[in-house]
Amino acid sequence: MREAPRGDGASGCSAGGGGRHCEAVLPVMFSVPGLGWEIHAYGSILALALLVAWVVTLSLGRKDRLPPGRLGMAFVLGVGTGVLAARVVWLLQRPAAEASAEPLWALRGDQLAPFAGVLVAAMVMGIYAMRRRVPVVAVFDVVAPGLMAGAMVERLGALAAGIGFGDVAPELPWALRFPVGSPAFVEHQRTLAELLPPDATQSLPVHPTQVYALLLAGVTLAVALAVRRRRRFSGQVLLATGITYLLLRTLVEEWFRADAGTPTMGPLNGGQLGGLVVAGSMGVVLWSRGRLAAVKPEAFRPWEGGRWSPPDQRPGAGRGAGAATADGAMAAGPGVGRGGASKAGGSRGGVSRGGAGKRKRKARGKGKKRR
Repeated sequence: MREAPRGDGASGCSAGGGGRHCEAVLPVMFSVPGLGWEIHAYGSILALALLVAWVVTLSLGRKDRLPPGRLGMAFVLGVGTGVLAARVVWLLQRPAAEASAEPLWALRGDQLAPFAGVLVAAMVMGIYAMRRRVPVVAVFDVVAPGLMAGAMVERLGALAAGIGFGDVAPELPWALRFPVGSPAFVEHQRTLAELLPPDATQSLPVHPTQVYALLLAGVTLAVALAVRRRRRFSGQVLLATGITYLLLRTLVEEWFRADAGTPTMGPLNGGQLGGLVVAGSMGVVLWSRGRLAAVKPEAFRPWEGGRWSPPDQRPGAGRGAGAATADGAMAAGPGVGRGGASKAGGSRGGVSRGGAGKRKRKARGKGKKRR
């Protein structure tokens, strides 16, 4: 990493303690000249993460024969209201004086309520999809992998901002140190001052939980894409993604986070217990939908297309022209046959009448000769 002034950016790696410790933080990417506006790293990278999630969602939606316009609008409305809700809920949880001093549009990872944002986003997406007559579960089946792709990028923003740092790990070879003014440094000054030298310019070495979360999101994305290739019913991708993420977050990442809650049941804290309960509930729903799909599989396969699909991707769209031609030929065939029969009958009738006339004329001629 390049050298940067203390507190303004990354300042490289240093050897010591149990191994090589890297210092990494870039809370403010740059300032707009003349205006004094600070472009924060987390907000910028979060925007990039949402763009990545949007692109992946639309790509998967096209493969599942979902209408791109309605799917894209559902995503934009859901994410927009979700981010706003996450910010508003966080401000409502702050004291009035602190909340009034914070601008509403400031997107910092440690100043958002993520679970409130996800809940509101899911509700808005579902309501919009229902109103536009698009299968809600089919929408979530393509949104879930997209969000995992976006989560991988978002964790880079958390790393750059120095938020979501891990627990102290002095002997960890790949531990990170954060500079003066970073959330980790401030927290260590407050709770572990006896371990920091008076002239310290770095935090204590900590677990790089942002990197752990990035890798776990990548594993979850791989699971989601693998399930997509072998799915049997709608909702299978969504549920598999949710279960995988919750288990990995609860049983792997949570152990190394500095902000992990106090254990309430054995070694598990409240957040871990909640994650396991939700994952178990999703497992029950996954099992029950699988049983229903086994009885009536055609009702649980919206990715094969339906009335919500673009016209050229609806079931039977490829056979429409051939069927119309065949129907036209069948409709025209009887008419042609009847016409031909009529003409043939007319010809035969004409020949018969012509022959009778000739015989009558011959008979008259013979009668005149006799007279």
